[in-house]
Amino acid sequence: MPEPAEFLRSQLRLRIAVFAATVAVAGVLALMGAWWWPTIFPAIGLLFVLERLAGKGRVLDPENLRSGILGEEAVAEALAALPSSYWVMHGVATGHGDVDHVVIGPTGVFALETKAWRGSFYRRRGQLYSNGKPAEHVLRQARGAAGQVRQHLLEAGIDEWVEAVVVASRATVSRSPLRFPNAYVVSINGVVEFITGRRRWIRSSEVLAAVASLREPGGDEGSADLGGTASAP
Repeated sequence: MPEPAEFLRSQLRLRIAVFAATVAVAGVLALMGAWWWPTIFPAIGLLFVLERLAGKGRVLDPENLRSGILGEEAVAEALAALPSSYWVMHGVATGHGDVDHVVIGPTGVFALETKAWRGSFYRRRGQLYSNGKPAEHVLRQARGAAGQVRQHLLEAGIDEWVEAVVVASRATVSRSPLRFPNAYVVSINGVVEFITGRRRWIRSSEVLAAVASLREPGGDEGSADLGGTASAP
C-alpha cells in the first residue's frame, strides 16, 4: 500500500517540475534575445504568468501541498498508536480517487479525511464551521470518501458500514468529536480514542476480508500497517 501522503508528494513533484520547466524556457528565450530581441517579450510573458500561478493560494503554490503532506504524516503517526488488532492503510485507491487513511478493526471501518488547516472547527446552528466560515464541504468530502470505500467493500461482497471521519491535524475541534449526519470531526489527539471507543464489534474474519478487498491487486502481503507495524501475521 502507498506511504502516507504519497499522492500529495507526487502532485508537489509535478508542480515543481512545471515551475522549473517554465523558468528554463523563459531563460532560453531571454538568452536568444541577445541575437533576436523580440524573444525577450515571450520570456517576460512566461515569467509574469508563472508569478501569477505560483503566488500564495494559486495553482502552482506548493505551500498547501506541503501542509497537506505534513498533516497526513501527522495523522499516520497518531494512528500508529492503535492496538495491533487494527489495520491502517494510507492513500487507498477506490477507483474514484484516493482516501487519505482507512482504518479497519474490531470497532468497524473508518475512512479518514485529513485537514491540515489552522484555527478551529466548531458547530454553529447545526453546521460545521472553521475560522468563521461554513465548512460543510469538508463533511461532503469525508462522506464521499466513506461512500467510495463502502462501495468497494460491497463489490467484494462485504456489507460493512464505513464511518466518515474528518481529522483536524493542526486545528482545534470544539467538543471533539463533533457529530453530524453520517460524519464526524475529531482532533488528531482524539482520533485513536474515537476509533477504539466505538461500541460496534466485528469479527476478525470480517476485518481480514475487508482489508484484503482494499489491497491493491497483486500487492505485497506485508504492505499494510497493522497497528502501526510494518506487516501483519
